[in-house]
Amino acid sequence: MFQLKDDQIIQATLVQLQERYSAAHKMRERSTKFTIGLSGMAIGLAWLLISHQTLAFSQRIALTLLIATLWTGAGVFILGLRKGFQRNRKAMVKSEQALGMYETGIYLKDDSLLPTAYKRINSKWNDHFSTLCVWLCFVAISLLILAWTCPDHPESKTSSEKKTEQIKGDGENG
Repeated sequence: MFQLKDDQIIQATLVQLQERYSAAHKMRERSTKFTIGLSGMAIGLAWLLISHQTLAFSQRIALTLLIATLWTGAGVFILGLRKGFQRNRKAMVKSEQALGMYETGIYLKDDSLLPTAYKRINSKWNDHFSTLCVWLCFVAISLLILAWTCPDHPESKTSSEKKTEQIKGDGENG
């Protein structure tokens, strides 16, 4: 095994930290794009539910299964990204600590370069991935409510009924 010089260790740590920062941004971006895509699909489905005929019971069951499947898959995907993000965050904090970024007086005279709160790696209820999961839950619940309570639309009039109405008129003009 060979020994690295101090400047090589610092350089390797900086490269590692840069890679961890880049990975964190990509994970946030990927999860956000995924959630926006699902939200777009949900808006389209909601519009279809509101604007079209009432669903049969079997259609409601199938739609419920589809929503549950998509929600479950989305949850697994988002939680998987969250797990990877948390592991990445631990590696970032190790690199930051190795570079002394939390130590007072190394980079700044009377302060540390990064606040000590930045090295906390425990999740909060309102972190990026938790927020996306809550949003996806609201979307799924909204779609399920729409699927089971979508408004009844009167049957559209046939063309012969429309012609009869036009011939008879509404009686107001003569």
